[in-house]
Amino acid sequence: MKSMTGFGSGTATKDGITCTVEIKSVNARFLDLFIRSPKQMNLFESTIRGMIQDRITRGKVEVSVSILDAGERPKTFTINSVLRKQIQELLVQEEFYDDSKKVPLQAVNSISTEWVQQQDTPIAEDVLLDIVKEATTQALDALIAMRTAEGQHIKQDLLDRIDTLEKIITKIDTNKSGAVEAYREHIKTKIQEYLVSLEASISEDRFIQEIALLADKTDITEEIVRFTSHVVQLRNTLADTNSIGRKVDFILQEMNREVNTIGSKAMDSIITELVVQLKCELEKIREQVQNVE
Repeated sequence: MKSMTGFGSGTATKDGITCTVEIKSVNARFLDLFIRSPKQMNLFESTIRGMIQDRITRGKVEVSVSILDAGERPKTFTINSVLRKQIQELLVQEEFYDDSKKVPLQAVNSISTEWVQQQDTPIAEDVLLDIVKEATTQALDALIAMRTAEGQHIKQDLLDRIDTLEKIITKIDTNKSGAVEAYREHIKTKIQEYLVSLEASISEDRFIQEIALLADKTDITEEIVRFTSHVVQLRNTLADTNSIGRKVDFILQEMNREVNTIGSKAMDSIITELVVQLKCELEKIREQVQNVE
């Protein structure tokens, strides 16, 4: 089990070029990936995205990529001869010099240096690709390690709460027979009082049959069996090493449905109180699961 919250960074260097990748993730229903990188790294965003999607399936993930160039590479110079001649002619026109050919470069530079442009030799794509992949792998390893560590803490908390669910449902199961019998006696007394008030009568067999039918409507055996089955499914799901967040969400929905049915059918104050406890624990589990991948 992994949490969706974490942070990781990685750094790789080759030929004097250093790439640093930082990845942080928080809760999200699906995988929401955002990459921020220098313009020269745009070519490799698909590579970074693919590497992340291979290892992360859920969460809002933000990636920051930076490049530090400390390499000594040849520079490329470009001379704008047209601009240089325009500046020289301007200086002659303004009578600083009498011949454009005699205008020194120092004078040209005093007007503008843009006639000479220099650029670093572009960094080889294979070098950039290598350091990006290495730095991203390091960042992912660190991120997943943090998500896994936090996931184990969440898992233990969930297992403790599952133990609590099992104890509560066992108490409900223990009290269900007494609750049904008490409700049967309650119905019996009410019907007898009603018949007396109407000065009516009914056969004993029919009387017993009607009471039994009404009392059976409060029986929660099936709901308890299904809830217990869901508890087993939930515990087994937590042991799965794959992404489990959505599956756990579904199981919790089914468990809540059974608890609501138990609450509506049970005509017993003790069971009603236990149902409230179940709902509280399920809500706490649901909140924790929101951070599970």
